[in-house]
This record gives sequence, C-alpha cells and structure tokens, in this order.
Amino acid sequence: MPGPSSALRAPPAANTAPLPTASSSGQAAAPTPSAHSSTSMNASSSTSSTAALKDGAARPAPPPTKRLSLPRRLLNSYLQQLSKRPLRTKMITSTVLFCIGDSIAQFGIEGRRLPWMSPAMEEDEVPPSSSRPTGSELKTADKDSEWDPVRAARLMFYGGTIFAPLAHNWLNLLQRVQLSSKLKTVSTRIFLDQVLWGPFIVCLFWTSNGILEGKSLSEVRDKLQMAFWPVYKRSICVFGPTAAFSFWFVPLQHRLLVGQSVGLGWNTYLSYLNHVNNKRLAAAAAAVSAAQVREVADVVTHADSTKSHAAVEHGQEALEKARLRKEKILASQGGGSTGVGTRMGH
Repeated sequence: MPGPSSALRAPPAANTAPLPTASSSGQAAAPTPSAHSSTSMNASSSTSSTAALKDGAARPAPPPTKRLSLPRRLLNSYLQQLSKRPLRTKMITSTVLFCIGDSIAQFGIEGRRLPWMSPAMEEDEVPPSSSRPTGSELKTADKDSEWDPVRAARLMFYGGTIFAPLAHNWLNLLQRVQLSSKLKTVSTRIFLDQVLWGPFIVCLFWTSNGILEGKSLSEVRDKLQMAFWPVYKRSICVFGPTAAFSFWFVPLQHRLLVGQSVGLGWNTYLSYLNHVNNKRLAAAAAAVSAAQVREVADVVTHADSTKSHAAVEHGQEALEKARLRKEKILASQGGGSTGVGTRMGH
C-alpha cells in the first residue's frame, strides 16, 4: 500500500514545454525556435526595404529638359519634314523664297510701293496744265511704280510647282554621277549643271513666264532670242561658283536651298546698292536744281554767271552718272522678274 507521501507526489509532465524562467542575473531566457525564426524574417524584410530605400535615394534625379529657342525648333521641324517629305518641303520652301525674292526686287531694286503707300503730290509740285501727263500716261506710271501682286503670284507658282520638282529630280540625277575621284565627280557635275541645266532653266523660265503672262508663242520666242545670252552669262557668273561649293561641301538634300539662298542674297545686295545710288541720285538732282537757281539769279542781276554755269554742268554730269549706275544695277538684277527667276530658279 502506498504511503501518504507517494499519494501527495505530483505526476511528471513529460510532453509539456518548460516556461521561460529568469536566471539569477535577471536576464530572460532564450526564445523558442519558432519565435527566433519569425524575428529573423522580420529583420531581413526590414533590412531589404531599407536597402531599397537607400538605392532609390542614391539615384540622381534626371535634369530638367531645356526648352529650345524658336529658331532652333523651326529648324528641327524643317529638317524633320525634309527627311520625311523632301519634295513637298522643297516645293513649299521654293514658293516662300520666290515670294521674298520678288518682294526684294519690286520694293528694293525697282522702287515700287504698295498702292495705299504712294505719296500724294503736293500742291507746289503739280506741273502746269500744258505739261501734265494724260490719263493713259498716269495709269502707266502708277502701274510701274506700284507693287504688282499678279507678278508675285506668277513667280511663286513657277517656283513652287514648276521649278522645285524639276530641280529636285535634276540634283538627284546628278548625284548618280560617280567617278574614280571626288575631283572628277564634282567637275563633271558642275559641267553638266552649267551646260545642260543652265540653258534649259533659262529657256523654261522665259517660256513658262511668257505663257502665264498671256503672250503668244512668237512673242515668247522673240523675247527669248533677245535676252537669252545676256541672262545666261550672268547666271554662270553667279551660279558657277555656287554649284562648285554646293557639289563639294553641301549634302544633297540642302543643295536646292543653298542655290536659292545665294540668289536671294544677290537680290538683297543689289537692293542695297540701289538704295545707296538713289541717295546719290537725289543729292545730284538737288545740286543741279540749286545750281540752276544760282545761274538764273546771276543772269537776272547781270553778274558773272561763269561759276554758276560750271556748277550746273558739274551737277548734270553727276546726275547722269547716278542714272547710268542705276541702269547698271537694274541690268545686273536681270530686269525685275527675270532676275528673280534666273537667280533663284537655277
């Protein structure tokens, strides 16, 4: 029979996990394996997130995009369109350049004005009735001194729809000329351009412009026979060096623009020369008028009019020189629309 001490003894708990106890030093006991694994997972996740944040913070922010200027944006847009649609872009460009070139020729070289900007004749400038021009003469004078929009539209049509497609295909055709050296290639292209393309484009301009003006074929032929050689010689002087530079240095897609820009620059230069000469012409005319007044005064007062008469002759010589210089400038330009067509349409 068991004694009372064995009955009071507690049964052992074989499969019960011991509770964590505090050691004599007051430190907690080691955690269980399950708690240790969960703590490790939390620590690793927090470490990875911290590293990600550090990596993100280490990357520099992209610099702000600098806004291009308006000319640069226009140039980029033009180059993009020239690459995608070369023929259409060249036709539009040629139309604009022909408009600018004709405006320089009409206003700068020929001295035309817009109709609403024509100066009114002062009362003291009205000539006497005996020397006043007739109605037809006034109409012709007004027509010659005012801007001609029909001519401008005609040249724009020629430059955009006739000249530009032909020039585009001609330059592409010349690009196929490939010889053993660059010097031979460029020399051959220049020769073909001046000997074949030059005469053709001068004849084409006169023919198409005459037809657009409503002239008969006989009138166009007579005008062409009279003006072809002088215009062609001036064209060679301007566009021979231009072709050499263009074929040697300029890429194919920009050669038409370079040639027309040279023509535009030529018209601008002639416009400047004409502006300077107009000042000399006005000064010479004023000097002649003043000398004539002094000569008349000397005659009336019975004074010696030798000096005043010599001054009149000197002023008339200066006036004649200025007039001849103006005619030379107009001849260099090629005569209005002819100059625009042969300088810019080559």
